[in-house]
Amino acid sequence: METLPYGSIVTAYFAMWIGLRIIKLSAIILRDLATAIGAKTAARAAQYFLWSIRPEVGNRPIHGWDGIIFVITYSVILLLPIWWLATLRWVRGAVYRNRATLRAVDALHLCAEAYRQPLGARAGHLHDFDFALRRAENAILHAHRHLGAIPRRSPRSAAARAHAALVVGALRAESVKIDADPDTALPRLGAMLALIGERCAAGRIGAMLPEEFLAQTTPISFTRTALRESVHVAAIITAAMTAAAGAASALRALGVSDDLRPWLITGCSVVAAIFVGGWHRVGKLLELLPGR
Repeated sequence: METLPYGSIVTAYFAMWIGLRIIKLSAIILRDLATAIGAKTAARAAQYFLWSIRPEVGNRPIHGWDGIIFVITYSVILLLPIWWLATLRWVRGAVYRNRATLRAVDALHLCAEAYRQPLGARAGHLHDFDFALRRAENAILHAHRHLGAIPRRSPRSAAARAHAALVVGALRAESVKIDADPDTALPRLGAMLALIGERCAAGRIGAMLPEEFLAQTTPISFTRTALRESVHVAAIITAAMTAAAGAASALRALGVSDDLRPWLITGCSVVAAIFVGGWHRVGKLLELLPGR
């Protein structure tokens, strides 16, 4: 019980309550915009939603595409706080602290699945395993942050980061052997992932793999990783600015009122940024805004 994220639970339900309170304004904006551009289906769906949250108005029947849009809107409102609680909460709960272990176990499971398949049926399983291995590598590189036991400016942080880079380098060096000798590479990768998960669970993030796995291993380049992330951030900002410029021009041509334009332009920018860079990168950028 001590690991339960009570703060996150309260925050998630508070966010749900706030969302249900302010969604009325969003629905009004959507209805007015849809009416302005002649999108009758979207306007009717927004109107149905407004009817559902007004206690003085009875329920109205919903049919066809209007009903689909209505159900999707309600599902997003109800499930988004739960999804945030499960994956993006900031509290140092057990799931957050043990992210490296959990992702290593996920990759280990897919590694075993791929190894059990006959040679001609491994393609799809190897694809899934590679994706899970990349996620595990990312968690390993940030294990010192997720654990919450090392301050940012501590010299222990540099040592943990250097070891994590060496561990990821060993995983990548072994993973490139899959296409040459999968029957040897997959069991070795499975053993490495099992050790990483076990030692991370024990808090040994400075010794995730023994020396026998790290001998003659080249650590990954943090500079290359930083440059790749910089390119992603630049792409996100470019996409957001392009979407904002395009939305401003389109909304002006459609005759949308000045009160609605800032909201719609901001929404278009955020949506474009998420499509290009993903929610995790956009979330990290939003944390840098003043007042966060």
